Amino acid sequence: MEIRTPIVAILVLTTLIVIYLRKTRPQLSSSRVFFAFLILAFVNILSEITECYVFVYLGSAYNTLRHGVQNFYIGSLLLCTYTISIYVYSKLTVRRSVSAKVSAIFAIPLIVGIVSLIIGKASYGRTESGFYYNIGSMIKICYAVGFIYLIGMVAGLVIYRSRLRREDFFSLIIGTLIWVFFAGYQYINKGIQVSSIAMMLMALIIFIIIENPKELFERAIPNVKNKDAFTMLLLEKYGNGKLFYIISVIFTGKTSVQTAANRDELYRLQGNVAKIVQDRIDLDGFLSNWNALSFVTSSPEKIEKCMTIVNNYKDDSSNYRLTFTVIDGLKCARDANEALQILTYVSGEYIYKQSAPNLVIDERVIDKMIYRNTIEDVVRDSVKNKAFEVYYQPILSVADGKFSSAEALVRLKRPDSENYISPEDFIPIAEKCGLIQQIDDLVFEKVCSFIAKENLESFGVKTIEVNLSGNEVVDFQAFDRLSRKMEKYHIPPKFINFEITETSYINNDDAFKENVRRLKEMGSTFSMDDFGSGYSNLLEILKMDYILVKMDKEFVWQCLDKDKPDNMKMLQYTINFLKEYGLHILAEGVETMEQAKILIDNGVEYLQGFYYSRPVPEKEYLEFLNAQKGLFEPNMKGE
Repeated sequence: MEIRTPIVAILVLTTLIVIYLRKTRPQLSSSRVFFAFLILAFVNILSEITECYVFVYLGSAYNTLRHGVQNFYIGSLLLCTYTISIYVYSKLTVRRSVSAKVSAIFAIPLIVGIVSLIIGKASYGRTESGFYYNIGSMIKICYAVGFIYLIGMVAGLVIYRSRLRREDFFSLIIGTLIWVFFAGYQYINKGIQVSSIAMMLMALIIFIIIENPKELFERAIPNVKNKDAFTMLLLEKYGNGKLFYIISVIFTGKTSVQTAANRDELYRLQGNVAKIVQDRIDLDGFLSNWNALSFVTSSPEKIEKCMTIVNNYKDDSSNYRLTFTVIDGLKCARDANEALQILTYVSGEYIYKQSAPNLVIDERVIDKMIYRNTIEDVVRDSVKNKAFEVYYQPILSVADGKFSSAEALVRLKRPDSENYISPEDFIPIAEKCGLIQQIDDLVFEKVCSFIAKENLESFGVKTIEVNLSGNEVVDFQAFDRLSRKMEKYHIPPKFINFEITETSYINNDDAFKENVRRLKEMGSTFSMDDFGSGYSNLLEILKMDYILVKMDKEFVWQCLDKDKPDNMKMLQYTINFLKEYGLHILAEGVETMEQAKILIDNGVEYLQGFYYSRPVPEKEYLEFLNAQKGLFEPNMKGE
């Protein structure tokens, strides 16, 4: 026995234990088992140092003490091999945790080794160099037990390697093989004690690659763990199958644009809330999504306390709203992946449609998510198969009483029925998925083809309104794509009036202005869509030279509400203001003759709505043009 290697090993283990305790409290079963291994390894190496001291510096008069520390050293070494085998099993099992039954089965070889130490009598020998070493039949039994655990670990890792990340597999298999090598070396070479080095290396490898607490934390938010740590915790919770809840605090800003200042403010808020929850109710915070801070608990009382903390949290300087949500983990999701999908949906699209400060995520919300995901699948398939249709809604020109223009509108039919999916449902999803640009291109291709094929100009049509999404208009390649299609079908650019839709905020003014400038130079014109709602506002009017403003139907209906006669003043003021600014005005949502007359009397120049016609497919639109009627007579397609 020699004391230098154990001293090096115990110093390393002490450092790991201190780092571990300073950085995090182990939450996963596997992490707790690894931490137990660190403690046991520390105790074992300490007992090895004690054993060395007793054998070297105390005489034979202390034989009872010698046998005591000898048995303690060997027993604690067996405990270390047992514990590390449990750790490996916890990483390999689908449950991500170890049951009492499995722990008991794994303990059988350990019990055999401990019993052999108790009923047998360990002895010791001494080499020519003066090093003491352990001998005896029970020592051989204990070595056999240790090798059973180590070989079993190697076999399990090889057989179930697919359940591990590549780096986890290699770290565990290398650490185990190193331990096997040192154990064999120590067994063959009497007086050489290298078990401490084996455990130290195993601990270092696992700590650095798998259990490094630093890798589990968000770098920008103190004391908040990252999504990888959250995923590992969920995997274990679902593996256990015991009741638990996921609490989330979702942070929503006043704008959809995330500046550096907004991001820093968000990090500060998330860090503050995480610290308060951790200090008051002892729950660790995880960043489950960029704007969602999540906690996991099995205690309904902690849910109530956390909700109170969030509802009472005040920060007057903040631009963010905090929404408290809770999910019954086992009831709402079958596994960790499904739970993460629900959380992403709730903190993404769903939260922006809610105003309540507290939300319970139930089957109704999950059904919405499933419906949303179904639509996404349909959108992706339709983009791939170019299955989108274009409908046309006629627009009446008051000056000449003719339907001299129409708006081209995209339609998406469900593949399993004759029903259509509302654009209000699939357009935002297409934007989220980055598919809106492809849809815009498909629609414009079909519009240009229809104009050329049917010679719409011969029907008295002067322009076709084409929606151009915010995502499309800020793409520097948009002009090239649009101009090539007009050239391909020989469409005069003046025949196309682009409507800028604000379903996504225009945040690249340079690209926006450049595309608009070049399209205008070709002869195309632009109108602002949905004035009076969303991002369409006076500032946008000042940004570019629109020729037409389309008043949103909800704005029109509110202004024409008979129960609110004062609202008519807003309509008159808006019309006068826009006209003085040199803009033409179109009113959407015209559904009755009375509405049409009021709008015309107040100076509206173009009318669009169900009173004249719903959006119709190409064939029916041509029939409509052939059967045009007067200003106040509903067409056959109107209501």
